[in-house]
Amino acid sequence: MLRATLLGLATGVIGAVGAAFWISGSVGPAPPAADVCADVPDPILGEPIAQVTLDTVCESIDVRLDIPISGTDGFEGDFRYSGPPSDPTRPRPEYLLWDSDGCSAPVLGRGPFDFTLACNRHDFGWRNLKNIDRADVPTWQVENKDRVDAGFLHDMRVRCAAVPAIVRIGCDTTARIYYTAVRLNPSGVKGIPGGDG
Repeated sequence: MLRATLLGLATGVIGAVGAAFWISGSVGPAPPAADVCADVPDPILGEPIAQVTLDTVCESIDVRLDIPISGTDGFEGDFRYSGPPSDPTRPRPEYLLWDSDGCSAPVLGRGPFDFTLACNRHDFGWRNLKNIDRADVPTWQVENKDRVDAGFLHDMRVRCAAVPAIVRIGCDTTARIYYTAVRLNPSGVKGIPGGDG
């Protein structure tokens, strides 16, 4: 009887661990396509990005939120590009904010997994949406914040899918903790309690 109980417990544990590895190995669906300025007017923006329409800025943000995270043709290539902004072969518009403080989680710090690219793209989304937000151009709102945050989780899960299976559950758990932290941070967004918007 004891042997059967132990065998049943061992089978259950092995099954649960196997299911967890299978679930955490899946990256999950990509977030919906970015459309950060869907319902805002299209004025000409002032300095420092004069003569650039809001539509141009929004499209540039959307493209960089939707392209693959890694590689020279993805966000990584744009983010790490160090040539002149006017180089037609590698556009990196001056009217976008490219600075990032990496993974700056207050308590967790960088953590054991390298989510640097995901953090950089998340910073890019938040900072650019906040930069162009005005009373007549409400781009820093719940829907856009949620889209950038969902992209952050997706980018981290892409990273987790590339780590050895033995640490994948820990990686996915860390990604979900980071995601929860940014979701709970109102960061001045309009439309949620505590968002000051």
